[in-house]
Amino acid sequence: MASSQPISTPQSAKTVVLTSSDGQKFEVQLQIALQSETIRKMIDDGGFLDEIVLSFPNITGETMSKVVEYCNKHVHYDGAGNNITVNDEMRAFNKQFVDVPNETIFDLILAANHLNIKSLLDLTCQKVTDMTKGKSPDEIRKTFNIKNEFTPEEEEEIRRENQWSFE
Repeated sequence: MASSQPISTPQSAKTVVLTSSDGQKFEVQLQIALQSETIRKMIDDGGFLDEIVLSFPNITGETMSKVVEYCNKHVHYDGAGNNITVNDEMRAFNKQFVDVPNETIFDLILAANHLNIKSLLDLTCQKVTDMTKGKSPDEIRKTFNIKNEFTPEEEEEIRRENQWSFE
């Protein structure tokens, strides 16, 4: 979540406009946008006089939409509460949120990393980890559509050199 440092924002700024690589604009509440440490720093460094408009040329509108959805849901949730209903609701939301095609997960990982949203990065990376648990290298290649560029001899040599990792 966002740090507690004060940020210098224009008096009238209660929202932030996020512009994606394909020109889509997302107007979000400042509090929601500040879940991103990158956005927090951009605002601190930006010297905005009136409206806060930030561009993200590496994040598509589709991905930014998912990031905004995640941040909207998590804006008041810190994970430390004892409310079982809220915790169960967040777990259910998170599980559904990452139930998307592999390409979307990887786009979300890149966006979460770029925007420095630790909880989203942790969630999406955990999804990829779960997808690989208990799978052989061949199964992982198939899951992620990775071409094996090693000859059988090269692969056997790698296995011999790194036997510890196959135990």
